Amino acid sequence: MPLISKVSKGQTITAEKMNTIIDALNELRVTSVVGGQFSRGLGGTTITVTAPTRKQASVQATVCPFTPTATAVSSGYDVTFQVGTINGVLPSNIFGKLSNVSTSSNKYFYIKCTTDGKVITEAVIESDATLRTPVQPTADTAPEEFNIVIGYMTTAGLTERIIACGNLSAKIAPSIQEDSETYVAGQRNYTQYYNWIYF
Repeated sequence: MPLISKVSKGQTITAEKMNTIIDALNELRVTSVVGGQFSRGLGGTTITVTAPTRKQASVQATVCPFTPTATAVSSGYDVTFQVGTINGVLPSNIFGKLSNVSTSSNKYFYIKCTTDGKVITEAVIESDATLRTPVQPTADTAPEEFNIVIGYMTTAGLTERIIACGNLSAKIAPSIQEDSETYVAGQRNYTQYYNWIYF
């Protein structure tokens, strides 16, 4: 649209100039409102925007890492997970799915971590019908495997993440000390046990 020049006092307004003004005004008309409604009346145009409900606002929020999503299939549910890491390690099946997860009982979702006793070398997401026994501390180094429960699915196929939002971190922490049976001067007279803690 060409720019409209000002009209001088007493100057005749041509049909061409008037049409240019009308075209410019038509381009400024509101014809729709995203997320609201508008109406025109004698008093002008009213725009009404509806605030989202808390539920709608939470749906629009960022989906947290490891959030499970279940899709019904003929023999149960396929479950996928939002991408996440533990100590920077991606679970090997994070871009795949847990296939045909049965709904005969509630299911718990775990990240099973494999370590060399010092760092996590591999992770994989698994499901189980029961809560797994917590890993026991080991002497002089951390356990070579441990599990983190990250979510669950009900028999109705409803899923929930049960960890805080964000990628996971795990570190080695001293657990217990076991005294040696005999005391030897100048030597360590206990065995130190270690375990993994995660946050």
